Amino acid sequence: MIPSYPGSPRTLEGAFSIDSRYSAEDIHMKYRKAIAFLHHDHEFLEAAELGDHKKLRFLIDHKVDIHCKDHLGRNALHLAVCTGNRYAVAMLLNAGVNPTIKDHLGMTPLSLCLMRRPSLRMASLLFDHGAVLLPRLAPTDTGLFLQFVMMCIPTKEEERILRLLVQKGALVNDPEAPGGRQALHFAAMSNNTCLINILIDLGANLFCVNHRNQTPKQVAAVFNCRQAYALLEQYEILHDQKYNQSRSDTSATSGCSDSTTQD
Repeated sequence: MIPSYPGSPRTLEGAFSIDSRYSAEDIHMKYRKAIAFLHHDHEFLEAAELGDHKKLRFLIDHKVDIHCKDHLGRNALHLAVCTGNRYAVAMLLNAGVNPTIKDHLGMTPLSLCLMRRPSLRMASLLFDHGAVLLPRLAPTDTGLFLQFVMMCIPTKEEERILRLLVQKGALVNDPEAPGGRQALHFAAMSNNTCLINILIDLGANLFCVNHRNQTPKQVAAVFNCRQAYALLEQYEILHDQKYNQSRSDTSATSGCSDSTTQD
């Protein structure tokens, strides 16, 4: 299979850079030839994957079929997103290319943005032009939010994207999550304390249970993730303290009210 996504492990840059016989110019030319071969009958798709916004503008102005797809069911927006060229992506969106179309692998342009080239600005651009978090089609479908949680480090950029996804309707506590596994379960089993802090701040439920009736802290114990276990235990203690304080305050308020009534 000829690779076609720039920046992914399937790119020709990666395939040829290990061989000193190829110069940077040779690699670039081979990459362009591969793109041309893949889209030999679709100049529009070729320009999109190369991020050639000038050619895209020319073709759009000349009424090319902007909804054409390649052999994997990807439209021009799928391909442009992978180049990271926001100008080309904005041009395609403004021309009316559908941002919610899935390719044959079930990936939307937003999916590709998050899974291959995570970019807050690109994701925001897609959302601003109609991209949405699509509902699950099967009980085993993890959904885009959980997929992103499982692959992110998270960097500062990824943290901002997580917050954006929640703003756009992603559920931190998802009752339909496969196996009951929530984002916090995945963060716990990967010993990702940074991600745990972000998810708790976003409202993750400390006491949600998976299909084995395990909380995130119990999952951390099963996977011997000590840092995650210790952090989740601290959050549970803090939760209990707040709960007890709230009950105490409620009782005190109730007592004052009864006293006033008797007077």
